[in-house]
Amino acid sequence: MKLQDYRNDSYTFSGKASDLNRQLGFAGIALIWLFKKDVSGQIVIPHILIWAGALIVVSLTLDMLHYCIGWYTWHSFFRKNEDAGVDENTELEHEPKLVYPIIGCFIAKVVSVIAAYVVILSFLIRTLVS
Repeated sequence: MKLQDYRNDSYTFSGKASDLNRQLGFAGIALIWLFKKDVSGQIVIPHILIWAGALIVVSLTLDMLHYCIGWYTWHSFFRKNEDAGVDENTELEHEPKLVYPIIGCFIAKVVSVIAAYVVILSFLIRTLVS
């Protein structure tokens, strides 16, 4: 396989992981909502599920940041080179450090949603056992 094929596979898997992560976030919010209780006209959510919800909100926020930082990074890189008169068909290299914030957001959003599901799973296990 060519190096380009590995890069394309990497993009495919990160895109799919981002899509799945987002879907899991929304599903987690729906799952949390199932366990709400109405107490004297007030909606009450078990405390542990509020933590799970917070982790999901963090994950969804990081999802947005992931794409915004990626856009800003590559847009700035493109504009800097365009302003310097670099031809559009020129092969360019970028500094590896440019991708660190993008990778960091990707990893953090996935870890956040996994942590939320660990919390939700522990709640479900405790609920089933008791």
